[in-house]
Amino acid sequence: MAETQYYWQVESSIYGGVGYAPATLEEYTAIAKALDDEAAGFDALATSWSNAALQLSSQRTSAPMCPALSGGDPLTAPAGHDTVAFDAVGERCHEHALACRKLSIDLSATASLLIRAHALYSEAELSVRRTFTEAVQAGTQFKPGHAIIGTAAVALGGLISGWVVEGKPNASWMSTSTYPFQEGVMSGIGALAGGIAIGKGVAHTDEVNKGAGKIANVSGPVKDIIQGNHIDVTEVYAHNDVVRSSNSVGSAMENLRRLAEERLGKINLDSGLDYGTIAIQRYEKSDGSSAWLVTIPGTDGKADSPFGWEQNVELMSSDKERRMRADSVRMVTEAMQQAGISKDEPVALIGHSQGGIVAATIASDWSEDYNIEHVVTAGSPVANHPIPSDTWVTSVEIDDELVAALDGAANPHTKNWLTVRGHVSPAPTATPNTTNADGSCSPGATPIYGQTVYDAAPVAGGATDGREISHWIKYHQAAYQNATDLGSPALQRHESHFQSVISGDLKETRYFQGRMTSSTTLAPADYSAQINTFQ
Repeated sequence: MAETQYYWQVESSIYGGVGYAPATLEEYTAIAKALDDEAAGFDALATSWSNAALQLSSQRTSAPMCPALSGGDPLTAPAGHDTVAFDAVGERCHEHALACRKLSIDLSATASLLIRAHALYSEAELSVRRTFTEAVQAGTQFKPGHAIIGTAAVALGGLISGWVVEGKPNASWMSTSTYPFQEGVMSGIGALAGGIAIGKGVAHTDEVNKGAGKIANVSGPVKDIIQGNHIDVTEVYAHNDVVRSSNSVGSAMENLRRLAEERLGKINLDSGLDYGTIAIQRYEKSDGSSAWLVTIPGTDGKADSPFGWEQNVELMSSDKERRMRADSVRMVTEAMQQAGISKDEPVALIGHSQGGIVAATIASDWSEDYNIEHVVTAGSPVANHPIPSDTWVTSVEIDDELVAALDGAANPHTKNWLTVRGHVSPAPTATPNTTNADGSCSPGATPIYGQTVYDAAPVAGGATDGREISHWIKYHQAAYQNATDLGSPALQRHESHFQSVISGDLKETRYFQGRMTSSTTLAPADYSAQINTFQ
């Protein structure tokens, strides 16, 4: 029996990124409310027309002994009898009901698009989300065993429901079912690890980072013993193009996907590039000055890679010095130095997962050494990184991917920090073309690609045999595409800024690879000296 094939789509919401004046927000909100009111009015009209059709049908059968009335055809009524053309009038009522219903749906959809594009209710939504997260956090701290059992039960329910839908077990459904609780549970666990009393962290959101800092005090030295703490950073050369010229956030994300999947072996571009590799590009502006784009893929998990699983804990620490000691950060900053990036030249960073945390860390902790003007993160838990307010941040997250929720908090929604949050759902399935009895053809419905672009964006890569983990970059690309299609002024503003940072002609693309060794073992006290050599 052939497996069912699924196509996927992502619908996006936008938070932060622009500060509307209160009057402007009120104007947009009034328009959205007016559209909703009109939609409700047309919906009521549709109901009235449907009721009229039902009443006509009822009147037609109210006198079963009257053939003229039950026939409903004025032309065949006997002399002296008058009747209504019930068939024709009833059909017109149904047509009017359908037309009103369609207008209602269209107006409601327009209101929804206006709300999504301008993030009209984002403040209220984030406030409710924060309250819920704090409640889950407190519950996790107060009764950690109950919280774990409850979360496991919800995850098991998701697994079972996915099993029913797909006919086979699929662990991806567990993350889908638990995503409303993920930030709260993670912040509760972080508070326990950090020794934060219940209620003490209400005014803060960095419980996970404080907990990670304490864990890193133990895990960091252990990692150094096992993996070594010396990084060999060398320039490597690609046989074929992998990271190409970028002129937008979307194209930079596509290059990030190509590099990430090439080094993981998910695609084969015959480049010769391996794990632990990043790309650094130099763009020449019209005045002859240089701008830079650094592309940083995520965790590859190799034993001698600076992008291993262990480095994530240090990157999430609330301690600046601990973050700066993370191997992946040291590797990228050393590569930036080798590439020749000077202190005053504009730099944009884009990273996925751990790569995004590295980008946020460099923007936070190396701001005196590099001019980081824009950071793009995809699926990265960076809400609590102290990125300077003058650095622009564009974050893309999927609500059920788990990784982005590991910081236990929602991203700041400031003028220069915009978050695109995507929701994954199955796309409408295609229906085949059919040939009718009279020889006419009825074309089938087209999936995803035949939808209105504002509804959702298709996930690239074709059909799957079930739900996937939504942490793959292709889901973040779809989320960003849908947000772009909405025409959000906030997103357009961020897009324009990113393009201005790297405007110019691409002059070079260089690749740098990192490997961990124990050839020059350093004691913990010597870390600061090692960091200084990379600046």
